Amino acid sequence: MMRPSRLSASYASLLPALNRLGYRADVREASVYGSRCMVVVSGAPTTRVLNDGSWKRDDGMSGPDPAGLLALYRDERAHMAVRNLARHDLKGVACDILIAAGIPVGVILDAAERGGGLAVSYRRVKGVPEDTVIDDWMARAKAAPALLEEIA
Repeated sequence: MMRPSRLSASYASLLPALNRLGYRADVREASVYGSRCMVVVSGAPTTRVLNDGSWKRDDGMSGPDPAGLLALYRDERAHMAVRNLARHDLKGVACDILIAAGIPVGVILDAAERGGGLAVSYRRVKGVPEDTVIDDWMARAKAAPALLEEIA
């Protein structure tokens, strides 16, 4: 088990915001020389937190502090929402709308247009599957990127 330092604690403080954005994230002990800890985010390259407090992701992205890392993930999530709508990816759109509404979605099981609404079956991060119908889903999907950028 990792003994938390002030530096790793500052990055661990990002975890609630990353979870609200729909990511599964964790801070782990680093096994690479020069790194203090790692921020592991589902579906994203690993981020190594360096001894000086800056971070570098395996894809080459880097920044000076935890706020910069959170901003990167917020921007990526908002771009993903725009892409989901452009591709008419109903599962992705449903996930974006629910996350923007503050619902901690683990997985979208099914999404289909029905009677002007979007019928969605999903499972929260914890719990049993739930069903809902999202009314005015197109307008809500267009608003989702801006809402996702505001999550802190």
